[in-house]
Amino acid sequence: MQSLPAESSEFWIKLWQDARRRSPVRKRRRRTEEEMIEMWNSKAKHFAGFATKDRGKERRQRALSFLEEEGALQKGFTVLDIGAGPGNFAIPMAHIAGRVTALEPAPEMLKILRERTAAERLENISIMQRTWQEVDVEQEGLAGQFDLVFASMTPGVQDPETLDKMIKSSRGYCYLSGFSGRRWDKAYRELWQQFYGEDIGYNPGDVIYPFGLLYSMGYRPSLRFSDSQWVQEQPIEEAVETILKFFENYMDISTGARKAIEDYVSTHAENGVFRQETKGCSGMMVWQVNSAARSPKTPLTSPG
Repeated sequence: MQSLPAESSEFWIKLWQDARRRSPVRKRRRRTEEEMIEMWNSKAKHFAGFATKDRGKERRQRALSFLEEEGALQKGFTVLDIGAGPGNFAIPMAHIAGRVTALEPAPEMLKILRERTAAERLENISIMQRTWQEVDVEQEGLAGQFDLVFASMTPGVQDPETLDKMIKSSRGYCYLSGFSGRRWDKAYRELWQQFYGEDIGYNPGDVIYPFGLLYSMGYRPSLRFSDSQWVQEQPIEEAVETILKFFENYMDISTGARKAIEDYVSTHAENGVFRQETKGCSGMMVWQVNSAARSPKTPLTSPG
């Protein structure tokens, strides 16, 4: 029996890239980068509001406590927050760190971040309105400039190349969190099967891929998992619009597709309310960039 090639970076790079290439949701995604930014703009208020709810507060506290326990967030630290959104992490980190650079491409997210920064009279947050993919760490003088490079549940770090840039930017610690296991709710999975005749598949951004790659490079990240479960109840019309917005990322919504979604919601609703129980799991990792000696002959790019 062949053992897992745990120390082969090439194996983990290929595994991660194959997962992305074969992912049904990635193959069918229709939005351009500009359209994705507009989508994040539309969610800015929702993301900001989530931070004030119990689940948002618990998630934030878990991450901050983890960072502090690992020594990764200390007074005077310089922090880079990749995919900062409306500042749900950048602002509390700024109360501890010396300086926080918030990288975020969506203008509406940054509008809320600036409002929050002003309201809390924070002067140690600077903003980069960019995607992480378009940043050239070495040419822009960002290599080794941050004590902590932080990326929470962001599409900014989604492959070996963007992970490599994250590591290169740090002179101390990195934090990365992502989904673990199945990500999509039952309604999306069943309607995806109905529309395309295939399973929606597993999440190509699962935390197992960066963890395995980091392990193969000699790092031993501290890894924690967190399970979550909640119930969402919506009126039929609202639930239909929510599901439509999801599928607009992957298809033109025909009359038939809309009717299929309306029928699905109506069939599964009770007393005019569509109810979904959602279970999820996320993983978060912290590691020191100087804790492993990676060979310069192992670039984090496609092996083929």
